[in-house]
Amino acid sequence: MKHIITTIILLALATLAFAQFSLDLETGVAFTGYNDVRIPNNATQSMFSFKDDLTSKPVMYGRANLHWLVTPRHEVSLLASPLTTRPAGTLDQPIVFQGKTFAAGKKIDAVYRFNSYRLQYLYRLKNQAGIFRAIGVSLKVRDAIISLENEDDYAEKTDLGFVPLIGFELGYDFTDDLGILLKGEALVSPTGEGRAEDVLLAATYDIDDRYSLWLGYRILEGGGDVDEVYSFANINYLSIGTQIRF
Repeated sequence: MKHIITTIILLALATLAFAQFSLDLETGVAFTGYNDVRIPNNATQSMFSFKDDLTSKPVMYGRANLHWLVTPRHEVSLLASPLTTRPAGTLDQPIVFQGKTFAAGKKIDAVYRFNSYRLQYLYRLKNQAGIFRAIGVSLKVRDAIISLENEDDYAEKTDLGFVPLIGFELGYDFTDDLGILLKGEALVSPTGEGRAEDVLLAATYDIDDRYSLWLGYRILEGGGDVDEVYSFANINYLSIGTQIRF
């Protein structure tokens, strides 16, 4: 028993001795590509678009991703990715949402909030100079709110759910400092009722051993088509970020 305990302690110390931490900080501008909603998802409610029926202006956003490289092959990450857009405008036709009718011709203010928090595990391949670099799994916590409000009525739909995703990372280094990166998480439900994709394509530049920069395009797309809700959105991001290695 003493030998087993000693071995476990030595393995734990060796892991801690190697362990490396890094922090990704990302910001930029998010644009709504489409955002279609019907809640509840039945014929008594209206199908409407936050992009076409209202005006969805670009918004600034921020993300933070903490990585723990436990060993050269195994990485654990925590991500916080909040997003809120506030579509607004005057309806050309009435909308029935959550059983309430929002009349045409009146100004309406909406909120589309999609906050995502994720725990990810990645297995990093031995040849990190190759194109395919890592594969893994993620558990996403989805904290979402959709609301409509005018001078007469207010209605909202909240949603807190858990979604599994497949993570991946690909890249190519043109020089020791300059490269291209494709990484993300995605999954389609077996029944076809829902899907989720969050993918970044970026040019990367290593300033030194501690700091890196990237500039790129991110796409967030997906949603669900079930009895409770129909909601599918496409958000496009122009992103700039930095990685700090500790």
